[in-house]
Amino acid sequence: MNEVQECPVCLSNELLISDSQETIICSECGVIKKDGIFLDKRKLELEEAV
Repeated sequence: MNEVQECPVCLSNELLISDSQETIICSECGVIKKDGIFLDKRKLELEEAV
């Protein structure tokens, strides 16, 4: 299984991972994976700015 050990954005190892690994929340960055899809942090920041 491809298990995530650290955040790909900030490299923190403080992650909250759902049982099915569909959602991963980084204690530093927030949600980094939702419904099995990694979120693009830059895209989210652009959407919030609009």
